[in-house]
This record gives sequence, C-alpha cells and structure tokens, in this order.
Amino acid sequence: MWKKPELPEVEPVRLKAVKGIRPGVFILGVLVLALILILFALFVLPGLVSGTGYISFNTNTVNTSIKTDDGKYIGSSEGSVYRLDAGDYRFHFYIDGVEAGYVDAAVPHRIFFTLFSHRTDTISFNAENSPEIEDAVTRTFAEGVASWSKVLDYSETYHFPPLFSDYATNAAALGFEDATDTVLYGALHITGKEMYDDYLKALSILDEGNIQYSSSELEELNKVLSSVYGSGMERKRTMDNPAIEGTYSDGFFHYAPVTIEMGKDATLSYPESNTAPVSVEVPQFSIADRPVTEYEYALFVEAVPYWSRTNLSQLIEDGVADEGYLDGIALSSSIMSTRPIRNISYYAAEAYCSWLSEKTGMDISLPSEAEWYVAALSAEDKEYVTSLLHLDAERSAPSSMMGGVWEMTDTPYIPLMRLAGYAKALELGGLYPYDGIIVKGGSYINSPSQITIETVGVADKASTSPYIGFRICAR
Repeated sequence: MWKKPELPEVEPVRLKAVKGIRPGVFILGVLVLALILILFALFVLPGLVSGTGYISFNTNTVNTSIKTDDGKYIGSSEGSVYRLDAGDYRFHFYIDGVEAGYVDAAVPHRIFFTLFSHRTDTISFNAENSPEIEDAVTRTFAEGVASWSKVLDYSETYHFPPLFSDYATNAAALGFEDATDTVLYGALHITGKEMYDDYLKALSILDEGNIQYSSSELEELNKVLSSVYGSGMERKRTMDNPAIEGTYSDGFFHYAPVTIEMGKDATLSYPESNTAPVSVEVPQFSIADRPVTEYEYALFVEAVPYWSRTNLSQLIEDGVADEGYLDGIALSSSIMSTRPIRNISYYAAEAYCSWLSEKTGMDISLPSEAEWYVAALSAEDKEYVTSLLHLDAERSAPSSMMGGVWEMTDTPYIPLMRLAGYAKALELGGLYPYDGIIVKGGSYINSPSQITIETVGVADKASTSPYIGFRICAR
C-alpha cells in the first residue's frame, strides 16, 4: 500500500504592513486610486485641458456663413457642429456674401464627459430681408443656373446642387414679394432631369411660402418641360420666311422691318431645342457687308491701348479676355489686312463698337441673333467660305455670312429661350448677364454639310478663339 510522503514544516509567508496599513487594504486603495485617475483622465481632464465648447447654428436661410467679430470664418449654418474656445462671441451671419445681422452668445467651457459626449449649444438667428440680401440671393442663383446648365451628365460624386430649392427656401424665409423673373430665368436653363426635379421641389416651397412666381411664359414653359421629361414632344415650323433683300450703301446692307421664323422642326429636348422654330419681329437695321478686319481692329487698339496684347495681364485680371487674346495676330495700321479679326473676346468686340460709335456718331453694336439671321437669309445663294482670305465684290448681299469665322451676336445664350417667351428671355438676359453669347455661321474649318443658317454656337464672353470674329450692326 502506497504511503503518503511526509513534507517538511515551513514558516508561513506574511506580507509586511505598509506604513501600518494591512497589505490587502493597501492594494485595494491603490486599485481604487488608479480607477479614479483613469476616470479623471477620461471624463474630466480633456475638458480641463481643452477649454473649449461645442456649438451649432440654426438659421431660417440656407447658404448662410458665419464669422466672428475678428473676421474669422466659422462655417455655414447647415447642420454642422463647431468646436470653439470657451468665451463670449459676436457671431456675424452672411447670406450669399451680404451681412444679415449678428448674435452675441457665449461658448460655455464644458468639463465633464467631453471626450465621449459633446454637449452642443444651439445659436439661433432669423434673418430679415433687405434689398442688398435679395439682390445677393438672386445673383447667386442666376449665376449658378447659368453655369450648371452647361453640365448635362451627373454622377454620384458630381451631382447637381439644389440651386432651385435653395433659392426658394431663402425666398420663402425672407419673404420675397415677387420672384417671377428670377424663376422664369432659372427655368429657361433646365437642361437635365436633375435640374427639373429640383425645380419642381422649389415650386412647392414657393407655393407654401405664398411667393408670387407664375407668369404666362412660365406656364407655357412648364407644359413643354413636363412633356420633354415625360413622353417628349416636337415643334414644327408654322410659316415660310419671305424673300429677304437688302440695299447696299457705304459698306452696309440695310433691311426693312420684317417678321421671320428662325429654326427648323425639332424635338424639344435639350440640346435639340437650340434650333426649335421661333417667330421674331425684327425692326429696321443695317449690317456690315463683311466682318471687322485685322486692319480696322488695329486702328481701334492704337486709339484705345487698354485693348493691346501688351496689356494682356490686366485684361485677364479684369475678366474681359483670356490668355488667347490676339494670340498670333500681328496688328498693324500700316498694312491693310482684310482677314477677319480673331482671338478677341465679346467684351473686346463691345469695346470696339463703343469706340466706333463715338468716332462716327452712329449707333454701332453687334447684331442680334435675329438680325444676323435676316442678313444670312438674304445671302443664302452665296458660297460657304473655307478660308480667311475671301474676296467678294458682288453686292447683292453681305459676304462671308456662312464660313470664314463664327460671328458674335449680342444675344445671350439661354438654353430654353426658344421654347417659351423668346422676347422675354432676351429681356431676362439683360437683367441677369451671366450667360454666354450666341455665335452664328460656322468657320472655315467646319464642314459646310454640318453648319447651316440654323446652327447655334455658344461662346463665353471673356473667351477667345482663332475661329470667332464679328461684324458690326447699325440702327
């Protein structure tokens, strides 16, 4: 039978007391202290060290930015939370760049639980309307739709901003009395389903805010838009244009008042709607028999040096030309170059017209799209010009209406202007000068089979091109 071995006797181990405190009690105390320090470090120390607080802003408008008294930009009012040093502040509120007022408020110094929980104080501000604010909101919207109408395809990363609904929200919050012109101008720029959906949302907001926006032109356009983004529709010509003849004298062809229909049968979805037929009454006018030449423009630059190539940096800074201005054009007033001037901007062409008006005492300007169209109708039998060196001594109609260089008009390009209220759209283009201009006629590098009298081209006002020039009109 197995016998349990006998073990030697040993002395029991006893921990020594620490400053008279039993070891177990001491260890418990250390653990409690450590826990307290941890809790302090997590829930108190961050608040003590940071000296900050959290705030958000609640305003009755959108696109509202906030700055402090010293001009420091805080952010916008759209739902963000901001961490600021604790203290007293005066917050200034700006709607589309115009100050709408201020609020004095304190940012409290939160101490407890700031690491895991941000207790946020909300600062409210209700803006009131003023002429300056209403102008700024309207300008921002008009500039936005003019720019974004150029974009036809959107994606999840590049999406259409809520321009219409933002404008409607501000109009309703600020109590605009009448948004008729602004809404019509915006609707005339709807070039995609995303814009259309945002537009419909905006109309609901305006209705709820009892803001006046309806007009006969808008009602007509709404019918077109609902069809375009529904089943689609087509507009057909309703009349044949009369035979057009001008009389020539002193370098101009003169035309009597006439009613014409520009355009052709077209589907009214954008961009096909650019050439939709539209009836226009054209008053009496005169148009130059050829585009402005390099020699003629050289005389202008000599008289107005601001528009010389040597002043390019200033022109770019002023936003009236780009880096291509007069690039490759050797202007000379001693050589009578008959090639059409190119690489000049719309602003430069306008300045030339103003200079020539003052010099001659005549009312000189760029032709409208309709005036150019009338002149082109009278020159339909003339050939498409495929070079810059074109001589035409035949005086039955203006030369180089088709080909040569694209010709600027003073008509703004508003995408849906042919679908509702063409004359009203022209008026709005003057009220909101944020669109490009229509150019007509094609250039020598285009195929005559692809460019017709109906073709509508577009150019930005400050842009230049070696294929765009202009001719003058007198009234």
